[in-house]
Amino acid sequence: DKDGDCPNCIEYETEPFPNTDTPNNMIAPLWNDLDPDDGGNITYKYVMNMPDKFITQWTDVPEFGTGGSNTNTFQAALYFDSGCIEFRYGSLTLEELNGGNATVGVENIDGTVGLDIPTASILDGSTTCVRLCYDGNNYAVVDEQ
Repeated sequence: DKDGDCPNCIEYETEPFPNTDTPNNMIAPLWNDLDPDDGGNITYKYVMNMPDKFITQWTDVPEFGTGGSNTNTFQAALYFDSGCIEFRYGSLTLEELNGGNATVGVENIDGTVGLDIPTASILDGSTTCVRLCYDGNNYAVVDEQ
């Protein structure tokens, strides 16, 4: 980690997608240095109705090094029928987003195909949901609210 008390940890910097540097094969609703040990919850649920989906939610999870402040609430929903993904955003207070350090998007297993989504409209609250789909060649935003 950033304090250096994890000698076997690997430190990653957020990068735009696609990028062949590791890590790859990512679904990143908000890739940044979040710290659920300092507060908040991460929950998941498989919803069996049409359409079936798997939802992961980060509720009031703070940014690392803020002492539990700068909490963030958001979801990733994976739809099994279409293969589409929705990123849904509630309250975000990440300081790193202001500096452009957060990454939002998706990337394939070798980092050669992906989609990077600008974070400005997510941070200012004008974008609360982004729906992404894969057409067999590329990812595309098919709906944004």
